[in-house]
Amino acid sequence: MRKLEGLSASRGLVVAPVFRLADAAPVSVPRFRVDEREALSQWDRFERALDRSRAEITHLLDKSNKEQSDILNAHLMMLSDPEFIPQIKSALFETGWNVEAILKDKVDESAGILRATGDAYLAERAVDIEDAFDRVLGHLLEHTPNAQRGTQNRFIPPGTILAARNVRPSEALSLKGMGLAGIALEEGGATSHVAILARSWRIPAVMGVHGLLDAIEDGETIVLDADDGVVICDPTADVVGSYRSKALADARRRESTDEARERFAKTPAETADGVRMTLLANIAHPDDALIAVSEGAEGVGLFRSEFLFLGDADLPGEDAQFEAYRAAVENMGGKPVVIRTLDSGADKMLGEQMDLAEKNPLLGWRAIRYCLDRRDVFKTQLRALLRASFFGDLRIMFPMISCAEELEAALAELEEAKAECSREGLRFNAALKVGVMIEIPSAAVCADLLARRVDFMSIGTNDLIQYSMAVDRENPKVAHLFDCYNPAVLRLIRGTIAAGLDEDVAVSMCGEMAGDPAAVFLLMGLGLRHFSMAPTFIAPVKELIQKVSIAEAAALAGAAMGLSAARDVRRLVQERMKDL
Repeated sequence: MRKLEGLSASRGLVVAPVFRLADAAPVSVPRFRVDEREALSQWDRFERALDRSRAEITHLLDKSNKEQSDILNAHLMMLSDPEFIPQIKSALFETGWNVEAILKDKVDESAGILRATGDAYLAERAVDIEDAFDRVLGHLLEHTPNAQRGTQNRFIPPGTILAARNVRPSEALSLKGMGLAGIALEEGGATSHVAILARSWRIPAVMGVHGLLDAIEDGETIVLDADDGVVICDPTADVVGSYRSKALADARRRESTDEARERFAKTPAETADGVRMTLLANIAHPDDALIAVSEGAEGVGLFRSEFLFLGDADLPGEDAQFEAYRAAVENMGGKPVVIRTLDSGADKMLGEQMDLAEKNPLLGWRAIRYCLDRRDVFKTQLRALLRASFFGDLRIMFPMISCAEELEAALAELEEAKAECSREGLRFNAALKVGVMIEIPSAAVCADLLARRVDFMSIGTNDLIQYSMAVDRENPKVAHLFDCYNPAVLRLIRGTIAAGLDEDVAVSMCGEMAGDPAAVFLLMGLGLRHFSMAPTFIAPVKELIQKVSIAEAAALAGAAMGLSAARDVRRLVQERMKDL
C-alpha cells in the first residue's frame, strides 16, 4: 500500500477502479518556407481556422453552465487577442515560415514565459493558451483538436477514477456526462479549470499528486480521499472496507444536506440564544443572484465583477456593465448587493497584464493598483455602478487596498464619477454605501484608519492568509502553511473586527473561511456577525449557527486565541464540533 499526497480540489471520498489516461503524443507540426504569394494563402487558412474555432466554442458556450462559460469565454478572448493575432501575421510575412510552424512557435513562447514565472496561477493560463490555439492548429492540420488523446474521444468507464498527468480545459468540459467517480491529476491546483468544474459537478478531485501515474495500473482499485487530498494505491482489504464505509456515510450526509437545504432557506440564521447572523452570497454573474435567493441568502456580499471583463477581447463598455449590475440588483429583489470593483490580475488577467509577464503577479499590477493607473477603465465601471444603484441597494467595494492613500484615491475617483453623472442628468443613489476588502496584512493592521472613511469592511481570507504567511497556496511544497487557523491570521481577523466595532462600521467576511461551519463557530466567538459564501454553503452554515450559542462560540474563541499553533487550534475546533 502506498499513500500519495496532493491538494484537495473538490471534497468527497470514493473507492473505485482507476482509468489511467496516458500522456498525449506530441503533435507533428510541419515546417517549410513559403513565398509572399503563398503567405497570403497561409494567412487566409489561418483566419478560416480561427473562425471555425470561435464558432465551435460559441456553439459549446450556448449549452454550457456558469463554470464552463468562464473557461470558454477565456478561450474566445484569446482567439481574438488584439496583440497576439497580429504577431502571427507579422511573423508569417517576415520569416517566410508556414503558418502552422509560426503558430506553434508563438504559443510555445507565450506559454514558456508564463511558466517561467514559477507562479501556479500563470502556469494555468499557459495551459489555457495552448488549449485554445491547439484547436486552431488542429484545423490547420485538418484533424480534430486534441485528437491525439482527447478525453472527449475516449470511452472512460462510468464509476471509475480518472487519473492523468493533467487535463486541458477543452477536455475537462467533456467529463461531466461520463459518470466519473473521481479525478486525480499529477499537475494542477485548487484553482485550475478542472478543479473548478469538479466542484460544480460535485466530483471528488485531488490535484498535484506527484508520481501518481507511475504508482498505479489501469483498472486497479484505489482510494481517493479528496477531503484530505490523499490517493491510496494498492490499498489493503481493511483500508478499502474502512473507506467504503466512510464514503457511504459521506453520501448519506450529502443527501441529507440537500434535503435540508430548502428547509433552512426559510429559517433565520439565529443562534440558540437568539443572536442574529447575516448570511450573504458570493456570486460572479447576475443570474447567480437568483440561486442565492433560492438558497436563503439575505443579500450578495461579493459580486466578482472581473468576470465581466474576461469574456471578450474588448473591455465591456459602460452600458454593458450597467445592464449586468442592474440585473443582479433587481434579481435580489431589494436586498443589498455588494459589487467588488475590477479585481483583475494574478489568476484573472487582462491582456495588458499578461503582457507584463510579472515575476510575482500576486504582488504586482492588479486590482485597485491597476484601476488607479487605468482611470479610464475605472471611471467607466464606477459610472455603470452608480447608474445601477438607482435600481436597488447596490454597494461598492474596493479590493486590494493596502493603505489609506489608495483608499482616498479610489474615493476621489468615485466622487468624480458622481459629479459627471450629476452633470449629465443620470440617476443614481448619491448615498450608496462604500466599503473595502481587508485582504492585505497592512490593511488589517490599519483597519481602524480605513474604517473611518468607509461604511463597511469585508475580510477576504483567501489572500489575507496567503499574504500573511507568504505562501503560494497552489504550491504543494508549502501549501500546508496556508491555514486559516494560524494564530497570526486569527489575530489579524480579530483586530479587524475590533476596529469595525470601535468605529461603528460593519465587518463581514467573504473568503472561503466564511463558508466553513467549523470556522464560522470560531469566528462568531471573535465577534463576526456577517458572512458571505458560495450559495450552496448557506444551509450547512445556518444549521451550525442554529445549534450553538454565542456564549459557546466566545468560549471556543477564548480558548483558541490562547494557543500557539494552527494544528492545536484546528484540533480544538474539531473537538468542539464533534460535541455538537
